[in-house]
Amino acid sequence: MLAFRSCLLFLGTLCVYGQIDEQEWQCPQFWVYFQSSCYRFIKSPLRSRNEARRNCQAYEADLLSVSTMEEHAFILYQLSIQDPQHRRWYTSAHQQSPNYWVNEDGSSLSEFDQSYFSQSSDSNQQNGDYLIYKFSNEMKKWALERVNGEEVLLYICEAPISKVHYLIMDDRTPQYGLNVDNPERLPKGPYFIKQPVNVVYDLSERQIYNDVTLSCLAGGYPTPSYDWFKEDYELNTLIATKIDPLKDRRYTLSGGALIIHNPRQIEDGGFYHCKASNDYGTIVSETVELSFGVMGDFNLKRSPESGNENWGKAIFCDPPQFYPAVKYYWAREKFPVFVEEDKRVFVSYDGALYFSALEHIDQGNYSCNVQSVVSFNGRNGPFFPLYVKPHSNYQQLKFPNNFPKAFPEAPVAGKDVRLECVAFGYPVPSYNWTRRGSPLPRSTKSSSFSRVLTISNVQVEDQGEYVCRATNGRAAIENSVSLSIQAEPNFTIPLTDKHMDNGADLTWTCEAFGIPDVTYHWYRDGVPIEVDKLPPEDSGRYIIQDNVLTIRYLNPERDPAMYQCQAKNILATKYSSAQLRVLSLSPDFKKRPLEPETYAGEGGNVTIICSPEAAPRPKFTWKKDNNVIGSGGRRRILEIGNLIISPVSRDDEGLYTCQAQNKYGSDMSQGRLIVLKGPSLTSELPPKIVTSVGKYVYMNCRAVSEEILDFAFVWSHNGIRINQDEYTHHKRKINGGSLELHNVTFADAGEYECRVKSTVSEITTKTTLIIDGPPGPPGGVQVTGITKTSAVIQWTDGAKHGRDITHYSISGRTQWNQTWFVIAKDVIGKEVDRYNGRKGAAINDGLTPYCTYEFRVQAGNELGLGLPSLPSPRYRTLSDKPYKTPDNIGGGGGKIGDLIITWKPLTTEEQNGPGIYYKIFWRLKEGPDNEFQTKVLKERGNIGAEVVGISFDYYYTKYEVKVQAANEEGYGPESNITTIYSAEDMPQVAPQSVSALSFNSTAVNVSWSPIDQTREKVRGKLIGHRLKYWKKDNKEGDAVYYLSRSTRPWSLIVGLQPDTYYFVKVMAYNSAGEGPESERYLEKTYRKAPQKPPSSVNVFGIDPSTVRVVWRYVQPSSEEEPLQGYKIRVWEVDQDMSTANDTIIERGSTLEAYVRNLSPGKTYHLRVLAYSNGGDGRMSSPAFTFQMGEAETFRSISSTVVPSSVAMVFLIFIFITII
Repeated sequence: MLAFRSCLLFLGTLCVYGQIDEQEWQCPQFWVYFQSSCYRFIKSPLRSRNEARRNCQAYEADLLSVSTMEEHAFILYQLSIQDPQHRRWYTSAHQQSPNYWVNEDGSSLSEFDQSYFSQSSDSNQQNGDYLIYKFSNEMKKWALERVNGEEVLLYICEAPISKVHYLIMDDRTPQYGLNVDNPERLPKGPYFIKQPVNVVYDLSERQIYNDVTLSCLAGGYPTPSYDWFKEDYELNTLIATKIDPLKDRRYTLSGGALIIHNPRQIEDGGFYHCKASNDYGTIVSETVELSFGVMGDFNLKRSPESGNENWGKAIFCDPPQFYPAVKYYWAREKFPVFVEEDKRVFVSYDGALYFSALEHIDQGNYSCNVQSVVSFNGRNGPFFPLYVKPHSNYQQLKFPNNFPKAFPEAPVAGKDVRLECVAFGYPVPSYNWTRRGSPLPRSTKSSSFSRVLTISNVQVEDQGEYVCRATNGRAAIENSVSLSIQAEPNFTIPLTDKHMDNGADLTWTCEAFGIPDVTYHWYRDGVPIEVDKLPPEDSGRYIIQDNVLTIRYLNPERDPAMYQCQAKNILATKYSSAQLRVLSLSPDFKKRPLEPETYAGEGGNVTIICSPEAAPRPKFTWKKDNNVIGSGGRRRILEIGNLIISPVSRDDEGLYTCQAQNKYGSDMSQGRLIVLKGPSLTSELPPKIVTSVGKYVYMNCRAVSEEILDFAFVWSHNGIRINQDEYTHHKRKINGGSLELHNVTFADAGEYECRVKSTVSEITTKTTLIIDGPPGPPGGVQVTGITKTSAVIQWTDGAKHGRDITHYSISGRTQWNQTWFVIAKDVIGKEVDRYNGRKGAAINDGLTPYCTYEFRVQAGNELGLGLPSLPSPRYRTLSDKPYKTPDNIGGGGGKIGDLIITWKPLTTEEQNGPGIYYKIFWRLKEGPDNEFQTKVLKERGNIGAEVVGISFDYYYTKYEVKVQAANEEGYGPESNITTIYSAEDMPQVAPQSVSALSFNSTAVNVSWSPIDQTREKVRGKLIGHRLKYWKKDNKEGDAVYYLSRSTRPWSLIVGLQPDTYYFVKVMAYNSAGEGPESERYLEKTYRKAPQKPPSSVNVFGIDPSTVRVVWRYVQPSSEEEPLQGYKIRVWEVDQDMSTANDTIIERGSTLEAYVRNLSPGKTYHLRVLAYSNGGDGRMSSPAFTFQMGEAETFRSISSTVVPSSVAMVFLIFIFITII
């Protein structure tokens, strides 16, 4: 690909190409152009209607005159951009006669009917004689509104471009007219690099440092000098007294720093500012305050506090006097054991300690402590007791002490705002913050269990009503706090340096935003400009209209100086500074000569720039090949000196001379214009390309040009340049004049342009890419008729995307389920309106009654289904009786005399209408009467169980039941009959022949004769048995119960003590409870199991599946049962011990055994233990870990060695370790 270079083909040449649409007149900076007029949206200062007009006239403009619908549309567009806060703007329109409105320029608003006016309910506004632009919340758009003209509002100025173009200043810099190579030595008036800041001197730290410093820093050349002033008021007049270190040795000036030694609160406290001066003028800094931090002492006598348990409590700090601010800390019992915040306890920014609900643990001694925010100085308050009294009730949820609160109450833009919310009540509440009508600002952060909402760096747009909602499961309450944001003045249009012609007029503008609105004052060399007190030679030359300063007939001896615009409101005073230079210069091309060579493309446009330094602006004369040329035809000479030729031809080549002349002299500069032929296309794009979704598209264009010119290919899609980057490389690939599109989608359709761009001209070729695919989403989906289960739906087809629509799919969702599901597919849409192309289809018996639906439609063609439409409005089907029977019908349980019937209630979606309830049916399964008894549960609503009273004689009796759902429309179908049992009675029989045998040292096995499980004896379904046991020497009241959930006639009681007698009783039980107790039986547990493990355990390999194990004898003590034998426990190393196999060796055998049937090659764990009637004893420890040898290896060895040596040799292949 040919590289696109900026046109410096040779050093000192310039190329210009493209369509040039320059005008001799342009709107000044901060003005907007429309139809030969310039518009300025003035946001400060706010003024009444007549004062606003005077301010506009300071620019030789007037208030906005809207006379056409095009101009009205332009203003609405600008307001949407410039005023997102939707404020109100004055125009010049006023009422000349009833309902006849005219502008100050004499035009009328005859095209505007009442639909363009806001319908205000304010009678005063309805009678107003002036018109403003206001955003109407009712109409949701900008509209005109009548006002009386006394309110201070924003306003719009308008002027013909011919009147305000003079405000455009030449692009002059501080270097203009000066020959200074070193920018650091460029003559320049002072400008502040660092403004002074407020300082608080803490008197308590005088022993550490006994001086305070105020400092400012300014730039400029020559280096500025500084003076400091202290401000005082005398008879309501501000007097600034210069600080002289020679008169008071406590003051020291060092650069821009003022150092005050041994500061005194009464004498030195107050306001200060500094001035920076050099040869070009003086500027004054912002005013700062020197204040003194103080902190008094706590009142050491404080009364006890008390509160009720489960009620809220607030304890106030009662701090000492302080300045400027403190932080609060609460201590409990002793310092520094601080109170920790939790969900109940909170320390407010104002120092109050809040308990949402007191608990008894809160009782104790408390102390409030404060620390200065400007030093380490602090005070400890006295400890006082808090008593918590029991209370029979708890507090209902409420907000105490005007919560929620904002800190500070009057927040300032750019600072942090803390919103707090605390509620009293039990249970302890939780909190949630919202902003009414808007989302929370992105800079918000929640803390302290969501009680605190912090807005960092708050902005004006963050103001509004913030709502705190407190909930505790029993109640929910909410309250709000309104946040109004103030703003210090901030210059949106600061002053800029001006380098003006001698004798010219200067209009200087500044603009600042602030809440409350700002006022303006102007300073010259640090002194206020008072127009009525100017010397005679300046009288009438200086005109001030708020933030506009006009100086007429600039004088190079009197007017050059440093000027400042002061913007002030109640929060702060800010300055914007700039330097005024008044110049008298003969034209000079040294810095800005004509380009030696300028290249232009044949048939294109070219601008030859002529911009010498000169003051005042010179008159320009152009020559071609030493022949004077004028402005006309293809040539145009601008007021600023530039020569435009359009279109360029070969005849325009030649040597051009620009001559500039003013009253101080003249100068000239020459440059050559070279006309080249631009690139031409050798391969163009086809007019149209048709493909389908997912396909690959290749486009190609080719061009040639003169060898001296480089050119580049620039591809664009629908007017937007296609940039090749890593994110789109896989989808779009550009290679010079070729463009590849992979896996195209509908978004890729449209106009593609290949632009061949050189430094002198450019040419283009275009194509339209048409992509077929599934149809686009239909629109305007609505329901024209709806019944209980059916609906008629209409829609308008979307884009066909090159193929005819053949079918539709209709899906829906309900308020019960937000997931879309298909209601009807392969639907054939019928045309219902031939004029607008509306389609329709009916859904028959596919909907649920009394259900709110949203529908959407998808259109399909041979390429598939397209995207779904937007959801339709919500529609509700008509109600009907229930279609579904209740599920999971059952019952049983309860107390004797109860018949409990249960079922699964219908879901809301299944109820088909309002007022759901149920009807239940029941009858004896084997009773003499076949009729069902019924009960209508209309007052119970959507329940799932009901208890019916029956005779006590019908305990544990079979009943047939069914359930029927109903609503306000009628009864649904009855369910199938289900058999359930009535409630059971307690068993009336006790187990017989109870006996017990000792199982081991800690368990006995209890057995009894099986119970006859008849209805009359068990009186229900036998669930199991309850065993009651206690030591022989204890009372029966100390008995322990064991529950056996089995109907088998035996059970094992475990957890007993060895060698101990126990009494045992047994009872049968069912769901109603337990029956009578059996006779007791006495049994003794065995003595203890072996307490010592076998020792000296060794393992020897015999063959690949057998090992021999030996150990030493275990001697039981007198507290242990005699040994019955030993167990060798073996399990695989990668298994749990529960999988172990035991090899049992009876007592009397030798102390060795063989463990057989092991797997060759596997690794095992092995332990040995002794056992007796008392149970298994302790196992040997640690376990042996060994690996068996491979069978093949054993067979190989046995075939080559003598038999007696086989076992010994096999041991070589066995690895035995102890772990």
